[in-house]
Amino acid sequence: MAITTYELTLDYTPPYDWERVRTFIKKRLIVGVEWLDECSYGRTLTTRGIPGWFTATHRPRENTFHVRIETKTGPSCSDDLIATIRRVLDLDANSAAIDEHLRSNYRFANRFIPGLRIPRCWDVFEAGVRAVLGQQISVSAATHLTRELVQHYGARYRNARLFPSPDQLSGQLFDELRMPHQRKATLARLAAFCLDQPQAKPEQWLKLKGIGPWTIDYARLRGEGAADIFLSGDLGVKRKLAALGLNIDSTLRHPWGSYLTFQLWHVD
Repeated sequence: MAITTYELTLDYTPPYDWERVRTFIKKRLIVGVEWLDECSYGRTLTTRGIPGWFTATHRPRENTFHVRIETKTGPSCSDDLIATIRRVLDLDANSAAIDEHLRSNYRFANRFIPGLRIPRCWDVFEAGVRAVLGQQISVSAATHLTRELVQHYGARYRNARLFPSPDQLSGQLFDELRMPHQRKATLARLAAFCLDQPQAKPEQWLKLKGIGPWTIDYARLRGEGAADIFLSGDLGVKRKLAALGLNIDSTLRHPWGSYLTFQLWHVD
């Protein structure tokens, strides 16, 4: 199938805090898979086993992103691909409603960040891998490990790399990665499980040794795009709650727990 390059415009309803989206991505950027500048974000991708890439350029005055896509996928895949890009950039969130709900229910209203969106991974497996690599270490250390993983196991595409698939990671020993043996084994188990059961939900990963609720919730938040995942066990969230003197009532955070998590990660 021939390579197709096309362009389109994706809109969103403001507010949209691009600077914080950009900052979040920058701290976790997988060099070789993702690229970022002042007004655009791009990455390689795989849709139904077919590689490609996209770059989305923010146009704040128009409340849109101009998107350029290269892929070998045919028309039957284009809707899925565009929907995934929208999810990655969190373009369909109703920020006004989310902000009003959270602002009215929590006492940090004077520090509230309007238009906060959640940058997402391309798929749930990628989010799960990132979560496993990030267990009990800093964001910078987890990002370094993820970059190393991609360099050793990610297939080349053009001048970039694709994020490794379950097939590429299943059965690996990960000797190149400086992390505990138990975590390497967890990563291999996750890859083998996702290879064997590609349609399984993250909740089913709990049967795997080394994967607990935090990993599942992170994968759902950044992989599925679930809106109501409050990471109550996250160290950063715990520290921010203590500093603000907040107790979280699940009935008040519902149905926007994921966005409350991001507010707490970002609030000063």
